[in-house]
Amino acid sequence: MVSPDSPPLAAEAERSAGSERHSRLLTALAGVVAVLILGGAALVWAGLPGAGPDDGSRGGPVTSPSGGPGPSTGSPSAPAEPTRAEAVEALLLARADAVEAGDRSAFLDTVDPLHVEFLQAQSTLFERLQEVPVAEWSYQLVGEGPPLSDERAAQLPEESAIVRVRLTYQLDGTATVTDREQYLTVVPRGGRWLLAGDTDGSESGLDTQRDVWDLGPVRAVRGERSLVVGDTRGADRREMQRLADEADMAVEDVDEVWQAEWARAALVVLPRTQKDMAALIGSDGKGLAQIAAVTTGSFEEGLSRGNRIVINPAAFDTLGSLGRRVVLSHEMTHVATRATSVQPVPIWLSEGFADYVAYAATPVPTTIVASDVLDDVRDGNGPRELPDETDFDAGEGDVAAAYEGAWLACRMIAETYGEKRLVRFYEAMADSAGPGWPEETADVLGVGARKLTRDWRRYLADKAAE
Repeated sequence: MVSPDSPPLAAEAERSAGSERHSRLLTALAGVVAVLILGGAALVWAGLPGAGPDDGSRGGPVTSPSGGPGPSTGSPSAPAEPTRAEAVEALLLARADAVEAGDRSAFLDTVDPLHVEFLQAQSTLFERLQEVPVAEWSYQLVGEGPPLSDERAAQLPEESAIVRVRLTYQLDGTATVTDREQYLTVVPRGGRWLLAGDTDGSESGLDTQRDVWDLGPVRAVRGERSLVVGDTRGADRREMQRLADEADMAVEDVDEVWQAEWARAALVVLPRTQKDMAALIGSDGKGLAQIAAVTTGSFEEGLSRGNRIVINPAAFDTLGSLGRRVVLSHEMTHVATRATSVQPVPIWLSEGFADYVAYAATPVPTTIVASDVLDDVRDGNGPRELPDETDFDAGEGDVAAAYEGAWLACRMIAETYGEKRLVRFYEAMADSAGPGWPEETADVLGVGARKLTRDWRRYLADKAAE
């Protein structure tokens, strides 16, 4: 995802750059359940100044207007030195090649040896990456980063700078192509450009996005339809294998309802702590206590990419087997539906449908799952409108009623019009064939959005009276 504090790389995406879709904790038989999806943002990448066409300073011998050799100046012009952009691009290519080849020496050769602490950190990073099944790894030079602080600039060679870089990778056994934004400090050293740090952008509020292997030692465990990458300090191999098996089951749960094509090869990330989870998703941590898992991703040119499930161990570890299944099936539904989404669906439908799939696989009494919203209805404080982004903001308060109301809206549609019509409704809202919500509601369900909302309020009242 792209943090709300990121630089102007974020284009209008599913809702807004860095928008977050939060979920609530449910008391559901085996324990507390929380689910969430983070809306991503498409990254717009521009070339680095200085990497453009030849400015006339390079080339062969000067020629006369007649085409013959011009006046001799002694010896032919020497080839021009590569620009900084060209040198850094070559540096990044060598770095990516070293990761894919597992070549530690070549990887560390891209780092300034005079920055001993950073060199050691990069050595540790490389060793951690050897535990991850890297299928593809590449860097793209995006442009200039923020200026170095005066103090930092005084410590580095003249012309040192921060550059903005896009890391793109895919792990073997998954369909997830992930983009991460990095701010790397480059320095001239011995006729080359080398890396000297990745935190200098923080002075300007521009942090390098982190992955789980940046935070601690990792292990990768495969399921039949999933890959779990986790911090070994928080979970052992057996726990990660259990999570992979549960993720496989979640894929099967989704396929019971969602018939559209999707990859069925999910990436699940298991950090050590809730604080580490916040770092991975670019969150300030507010409201994360209500969240057991997150689905992050981005929309780029109308296509969803980088969708992965990130676990919050602080909440997830409190769940029993039923609660874990509900969480993972909910999140896996987001992964599946976003694979074919090209325009945003209303958040009540996104979260309500994910809960519909999860609870269809693990039946739980309505009075338990929807206790908050039904209590509100009984007290005369029931919702008047289908829940929106504000209602799902876990950082602003309890979001249980929003999730429960959204789930009951989708269940009402399935009971009234059939489950296949509910799926068709979701697809119509998400595809590019029409305007989506609310205009297409009548085309699919035969009723407009206003009547659908009234029917939903009546449905809530009936359930509250049971």
